Amino acid sequence: MYLAQLPAGVHCDSFRQIALGEMADQLLQNQHVARLTLHFDDSDVAPASRWRRETVAPLPQVMVSVWVDSANHQAELVQILQQQLSAIEGYLVSESEVLRPPTGLARRTDGMTQICSFGAQPQLSQAQFLELWRNQHTEVALRTQSTFGYRQNLIVAPLTGAAKNHAAIVEEHFPQAAMDSIEVFFNAEGDAEKLQRHRQQMGVSCGRFIDPDSINVVHMSEYIIKS
Repeated sequence: MYLAQLPAGVHCDSFRQIALGEMADQLLQNQHVARLTLHFDDSDVAPASRWRRETVAPLPQVMVSVWVDSANHQAELVQILQQQLSAIEGYLVSESEVLRPPTGLARRTDGMTQICSFGAQPQLSQAQFLELWRNQHTEVALRTQSTFGYRQNLIVAPLTGAAKNHAAIVEEHFPQAAMDSIEVFFNAEGDAEKLQRHRQQMGVSCGRFIDPDSINVVHMSEYIIKS
């Protein structure tokens, strides 16, 4: 997975057309690429900007997910990305797709994708972190939010010098209405008591394993190019 910035003065809507065409074609020409998904912080998700959280600057403007046979080939991919992007944070990850969203190739996935990157609470061992995150928090996240897609990406190793000290990258798919409504976001439409309860439960659960000084949250449009 690659989190990246756009060159100064380049708008994400304009870049999206380049990425879906020329950049995607170049990546897919690499014989080791089995799957490809692109995410953009574009105008389609602008209403969700109020929910952004930037603890470790900068937030990514683009995310490129590439499934390959071996991370040994990643330098070839970075070389392609560097033609259009800057400050590229590369991560080798282990993906767990807890809830698969309905998607179609080469078109925008419905709603928005919330991208959360974070470090673990420093006092936790790796085993404790995974227990709290995957085995205990997953059920809380699915129950208290209106997600229709949920991927947990455990960072195995950094791949570029710009990579931050993250432990994980999470992708959560929310319906379009969640951009404007916190009640929809927390699966509590029309129920103030339920909203308060869900927000409190999510906050407590996240606080058990996420380092609050490490978390970044941004919302993006997803395009699955090859699956």
